[in-house]
Formats: sequence, C-alpha cells, structure tokens
Amino acid sequence: MKDFLKKYLADNCTESEFNSVLNLFTSPEKQRELEENMQEDWERRPQSDVPDLTPGLHKIHFEISRHERVRHEPKRLLFYMTRIAAVLFIPLAIAFFFQLQKNDPASGIMQTIATPLASRTTFDLPDGSKVWLNSGSSVSFPADFSRERKVTLEGEAFFDVKKGDSPFIVEASGFTVNVLGTAFNVMAYDNEQPAVTLERGKISLQSVSGQQMDLQPGQQAIIDTLNHSVTKRNVEARLYSSWTQNQMIFQNEALGEVLNRLERWYNVDILVKDPGLLKTPLTATIEYESIWEVMDLMDLTLPIGYTYDKDKRELKIYRTKK
Repeated sequence: MKDFLKKYLADNCTESEFNSVLNLFTSPEKQRELEENMQEDWERRPQSDVPDLTPGLHKIHFEISRHERVRHEPKRLLFYMTRIAAVLFIPLAIAFFFQLQKNDPASGIMQTIATPLASRTTFDLPDGSKVWLNSGSSVSFPADFSRERKVTLEGEAFFDVKKGDSPFIVEASGFTVNVLGTAFNVMAYDNEQPAVTLERGKISLQSVSGQQMDLQPGQQAIIDTLNHSVTKRNVEARLYSSWTQNQMIFQNEALGEVLNRLERWYNVDILVKDPGLLKTPLTATIEYESIWEVMDLMDLTLPIGYTYDKDKRELKIYRTKK
C-alpha cells in the first residue's frame, strides 16, 4: 500500500502527501491502483465483529443523491465525493449513522434502508414482510418488531406484509396506513401528491386530520396534503407497482407526472420550457430502455424536442411543430 495513503488513513500526512491521496481518488485512470490499495488495506484489517454496513451505505448514497437534487452541484465533484465516501469514509460514516439511529433503551435501535436516484432495492423486514424500495426513497424501522410493526417511509415503496398478531403500520408525511397482511404500494414523495394503491387484502388509511378510509383490492386513495382530505378511486393496481418489475407503465398519463418519474428513474434533471406541454397525455411502457431511447420515442409520438447538457445531466424539453 502507498505510504502516503497509509499516513492519510492514520491522519498523519503532510500537505504534499494529502495532494497525492486526492490525486489518487480523483484521477479516473488511477481507479485500478486505488482499488488495489484499498483492497490491501481492507485485507490486513481484523475481520472479527464486522458489522453489516449495508444500511449505512444505502443511507450515504441516499443523502448524496438528495443533496445533489437540491443544490445542483457539478456532477464531476459529486462523482469524486461518491467514490471517496464509498471507499474511504464509510467506517466513520457508519459509526455516525449508528449513533443517530439509537433511540432510548426502551425503544431499541432503528434501522434505515435508503436508495439513491436511478436505483431500486428489495429487502425483508424483521417480521418477514418484504419491501421493494423505489429510487430516491428511504424506510426506517426498529431492528426488533416484538413491540410493534411500524415503519416510516419517505418516497415510494411496495409492501408485501406477512400476517401477524399486531397491525403493520406505515407512516408517511400526512397519513398512516394500517394492515394485518396484504400487498400495497405507497407513493409519498415530497413534490408529488401521495397515493396508496391496494393490490390484495384490505387496508385502512388515516389522514392527519383524522379522516379514515378503507380500501379494497383495485382501489387507490389519493391524499390532499393541503386540505388533509382523502379521496378514493378504482384503478388497475398493477400499473402502480410495475416499477417493482423494473417497468414503468403509463396509460394516458400527463407528461408532467411522467417526467417526475423519469427524473428519479434515470437521475437526470428535466426542464420543460413550455408549461402547456405538462398536461399532454402519454401512453407507454418502459422497461430496459435508456433515457435517450425514451426521449427519442417521445420525440416521435409527441410534439416535443429536447437538448441535453451532459455536464449538468440536464434535459431541456421544448415544443415542436409536427
């Protein structure tokens, strides 16, 4: 292992040695050398009592993606920081997140699973219930479900809940969902109208204002976060959980809503110059297509064109005459 990297990891390097470390992390042509050095460092460390770092790594990626969306910083810097966080700072970051996730002794330890943009994951909860987590989302839950089965959601998730003696509760911004055993999709992103779609079983939903509503399979509850009211409609439930199969299915859906989902799916910023385009209906099924194939399809079927700024990862859509 490089001496300057050893000294850096021991927090005992000079300015010139620090510059050497920085160059190693920020030079794409040195990626193999970096990986070999970090692998050597990892192998020489004691391997006993190694914690499961996956939840913390998910959380790091989620926070990086979230700040990227808010601040629109240069993506080159983000790429470098992602590499550094993933390889070098994980031990410190994991310790920090474990400290954050500790509650008082009576309530136990909380765990958080989070996904960055353009990524999805699936995992099992302590009671055996299965969760599919969509891009740019996070789920927090107690490590032990012996007291209660309760999770907190930011973003979108599909839950296949294992039947149990105690209710399974999903808390999101502005509402809660109570079930015993069922399968349903919850969409609760900050910038979109929340919705809960039931695939099978039965659920009870309650808004913060106290309004309660029961759902049957094939029904969807839409939550008005301003008035704290809930409305219900019949839908084709599979359309709202198709993302768990790596698909996005749109049926006569407004272009504005489609673009919101494409931004998260591909981790790009999409700007629309003509607001009148946002209500344009679109019907399509997207599975393994790249963002360019999707945009070319839209270019053929809708009165739009687009440009792309690769440095900002920014798509600009404009109206065309066709």
